[in-house]
Amino acid sequence: MKNIISLSIAVLIANILMINAANANECWRIERQLRQAEYKLQQGGNQSYMKMWQQSRDHNAKELPKCLKRFGISDPSISVANGSGATNNQYYANEALVPINTNNPQLQQVIKTCNYWIQQHNQNASENNRVMRNTACENVNRMRRELSNNKPQEQFTPARTLKECAKPNNVFDNEVKECMQGLREPEWVAKKNI
Repeated sequence: MKNIISLSIAVLIANILMINAANANECWRIERQLRQAEYKLQQGGNQSYMKMWQQSRDHNAKELPKCLKRFGISDPSISVANGSGATNNQYYANEALVPINTNNPQLQQVIKTCNYWIQQHNQNASENNRVMRNTACENVNRMRRELSNNKPQEQFTPARTLKECAKPNNVFDNEVKECMQGLREPEWVAKKNI
């Protein structure tokens, strides 16, 4: 009888340990999918690809805290300070800064903003810092795409003032623009005065 009770207790303890391991594995799987989606979003891609990974990221970001709470697992991104220096957060690797390799001052400023949020996320890997980092760095990618796809913009140098070229009833069109550039005579001004 003692052996049966001991065996029953041993089986019960083994089952509890296996269930806890399965619970931790489920939460770990969700966290891994979340990190994979974040990585894929940083890599960029077409609109449908990005939408798929955003949906995956958002879904797993909602499910991970639920899983951790459901199984009573403490949040792995929270570490306890022990007074021996800076905390080492093993779950968030430090991301490298984006190099400023452009002469465009607007793009340089956008890259500086991205780098600021990368540093903030590296120092404190919070959800808010992650969102700000992703948004700022996506702006860098978007601006680079726009600059590489756009042809050089024409420079507008006025030769006449707007007042000299304005059409009746303050109509402004391409003819007024050409007049201001000195490419067209303002015939409508002469008609207006007659």
